Amino acid sequence: MMLNSNPGSRPDSVNLPATIPPHRKDSFADSSAVMGSSTSLDPFMLLKALRRRWAMALGIGLVGAGVIGFTTYLLVPAAKYTARSMLHVNSVQPRILLTTGEVHTEYGAYQRTQLALLHSRLVLSSALKQPEVAKLPILTKVSDPIEWLENELKVDFAPGSEILRISISAEKPDLPMLLVNAVTQAYLDEIVDVEMKQSRQRYDLLKSTWNRYQENLREKRQQLKGLTELAGSDNKSTIATIHQHELDRLGRAEDELSRIQSELRSLRIESEVLHEKAALNQMMVTPAMIADAISRDRSIELLKDKEALVQRAIDRVSHLVRNRNDPAVKKHRDDLEAIHVALAAQRRKLYPIVTKQLQDMGRDSDESKEILVQHRCVILEKIEAALQDDVKRLTERSRSIGQNSVDLFSIQEEIANADEIARLIGKEVEALTVELQAPPRIRLLEKAELPRTKDETRKFKLAGVAGCGAFALALLGISFWESSARRVDSASDVVQCLGMDLFGTLPILPRRRLMLGSGAAQHRRWGSMLIESVDAARTALLHVSRTESVRVVMIASALGGEGKTSLASHLATSLARAGRRTLLVDGDLRRPSVHELFDQPCVPGFSEVLRDEIELIDAVQPTLISGLSLLTAGFSDSDSIQTLASRDLRAMFDQLKEQFDFLVIDSSPVLPVADALLIGQHVDAVIFSIMRDVSRIPTVQAAYDRLARLGIRMLGAIVTGEQTDHYGSNYLPSGRA
Repeated sequence: MMLNSNPGSRPDSVNLPATIPPHRKDSFADSSAVMGSSTSLDPFMLLKALRRRWAMALGIGLVGAGVIGFTTYLLVPAAKYTARSMLHVNSVQPRILLTTGEVHTEYGAYQRTQLALLHSRLVLSSALKQPEVAKLPILTKVSDPIEWLENELKVDFAPGSEILRISISAEKPDLPMLLVNAVTQAYLDEIVDVEMKQSRQRYDLLKSTWNRYQENLREKRQQLKGLTELAGSDNKSTIATIHQHELDRLGRAEDELSRIQSELRSLRIESEVLHEKAALNQMMVTPAMIADAISRDRSIELLKDKEALVQRAIDRVSHLVRNRNDPAVKKHRDDLEAIHVALAAQRRKLYPIVTKQLQDMGRDSDESKEILVQHRCVILEKIEAALQDDVKRLTERSRSIGQNSVDLFSIQEEIANADEIARLIGKEVEALTVELQAPPRIRLLEKAELPRTKDETRKFKLAGVAGCGAFALALLGISFWESSARRVDSASDVVQCLGMDLFGTLPILPRRRLMLGSGAAQHRRWGSMLIESVDAARTALLHVSRTESVRVVMIASALGGEGKTSLASHLATSLARAGRRTLLVDGDLRRPSVHELFDQPCVPGFSEVLRDEIELIDAVQPTLISGLSLLTAGFSDSDSIQTLASRDLRAMFDQLKEQFDFLVIDSSPVLPVADALLIGQHVDAVIFSIMRDVSRIPTVQAAYDRLARLGIRMLGAIVTGEQTDHYGSNYLPSGRA
């Protein structure tokens, strides 16, 4: 397909081919015109489409219901005789006056339990053992009578009541009656009566337990009495006060004992020192001490006085006479010598006497001190022994009070707990004593009787229920399919369901067989409608560009095949026709197709620019349409795809805006890959391409949300494939209609 100038028509006309190659899903023939035209939304079209879909759903549901109902009627076996017995199952346990502590389950769970018990092998085997049932011929024909009876047995509760119904259907009237009565009796014997026996057993168990608790309490109270006597009280605060008093006494006794022991140690050390001193006294008397003691003796002192007098006399006479041998001097000298001899003799005489006196004097003093110290030690040792006895007694007393208080408090707690449990058990025993006389919770109301009629309406009821179920299932399935895979039915869905602005519409594409069979006038009319709708979108875009400086526009779609490539090409062509220098950029690097529409080479292009293999301006190619240039996708690889995330596309677009008035970018689909999100962050605005009856509302909404989360501005959506009734031919230029 190619866009070119037609010399035989208006220079801005577009020649469309009669056929569309199947591999071009985004061709011009599949596209829609830009939103924002004067086309009004038709709510009647939406209502009509909804009625058509629901009519189809109702038809499918009715057909399916009829088939299922008829099949059910054929498969349901013929009517049988049904025998039924009824039991009353109270919602609560009947009581006379008191409430017992038995576990009472929720009534719904209790009902389900009874239904399950009725189907248990215990009940069924007991029923089959009854003499009138065991001899039934039918039991010999089945391999497992219990399983057969379980399948035949029907048990349920009447809706909103406490009535349990047990029923069995059979071809002969006496068989179901016997089986129902047998199962009912087995249920009463094996389940109901057993429950009553269990209540009696519970009463006996509680009674014996209560007796044990009472005996245990008596024993513990005796222990408590003995401990109270030992501890002096059974009150915690009083015992604590007594214990503290005993501890204080013990502390004072220990302090006194410690003081006495310390003093006793000091006296013992002093006694040892005195003893050692007495032994060393003799060794301690020195010649100097003896000489000093002798010199202080009275006889020595008298002799020294005489010596001094004689010496003074000698000194006086020596001054008077010059001859040292003078008789007067000599006499005095002889007297002095005699005195010296007397002193020496007296010292020799006194030496042993003084020595003994000195030794005896030291020994007598130490012995008296040692005797006093030993006497004091004896007294302190007796005091120490008495204090040790007090400390031992007080320690044992304190330990006894502490241990007894722990045991006392423990027994008090045990008595309290046991007393509480015994009280609860006693209360329950008293209640059971009364309530065991109450009537049973389950009682037989009506035994099964011999049935006289068959249930002929059962087949019709089952068939009706099956048909209604199939009809409801069909409606639910179609509703679920419609809600999960709903396609855009009209331009109104864009506004009402997606909340997007309607920027324009494109006319519906004629089918291929219609295009082949239609004349040139019809072909021209469709082409004229397409051009007019594109020009309407172009006008809206030019208005936005003048007021908000929007020059770089990306055409996006949720998935492939929704007309974005055709829309981008048509919009770029329309801008060029309006005299705007326009560059069409093929940003779909993974599946490029714009170069095929314009019959241009794909390489070099956008991918080569991203890989820095060519300058940006050198990659731009002119087209046959005046004012329109093309930047193809080029040869794309993984490097060029990855460069989209790191390249400054904004600077690239700013460079291109110096050469062109508008940049129209055909991007990749938003949901499959991230290319459109990377490019969209650098454009001025985005126009969403939506294909009627192709685009799905959930996917379009998901793509719209992805762009919105990145802060990418959305101008609106253009719906391709709008009904041609919206495009009248009276206002088309001559030559186009």
